[in-house]
Amino acid sequence: MGDFKHLKREGNGYLINQYKSLQHIIVLVWVVISIIVIFSTGYLKTGIILLIFSLLLTVISFIPPKVCFEPDTKLLTVTNRGLNRKKFSYHLDDFEGFELQTFKIAFIPLGCFLYADFKKVSHLKRPVISQSFSKNTMQELVNELKDLNKYMR
Repeated sequence: MGDFKHLKREGNGYLINQYKSLQHIIVLVWVVISIIVIFSTGYLKTGIILLIFSLLLTVISFIPPKVCFEPDTKLLTVTNRGLNRKKFSYHLDDFEGFELQTFKIAFIPLGCFLYADFKKVSHLKRPVISQSFSKNTMQELVNELKDLNKYMR
């Protein structure tokens, strides 16, 4: 099995690289705005509250999950990090395919999300495999995952 660009070998499985996307930029903008408010204006309390809010937002929801494909057990394992520490395992026999969604406002791409579709999982609760600003990066990841899936069968 050759080396992959977007997959990293970890133990018996393959860990999927996570990329920066729109929500990471939003959190960074909030941190910068709160630092500017603290040091450049007289609104010290407001700046501190904004800084605490943005750091809590980061810890709670914007830490990307750890996604691992395990060829031996034929499982996709999604481990959430941060305060919402849950681990979900999906069996690859129920796997239907990948869905790539690109969000745009007019002609400006805001992000591209890669979802895994399973037979027994609701369309609203399907796992996010990876996210990025670039659709090309996500398409390369889909191709690598399809190659890995062919190898596992």
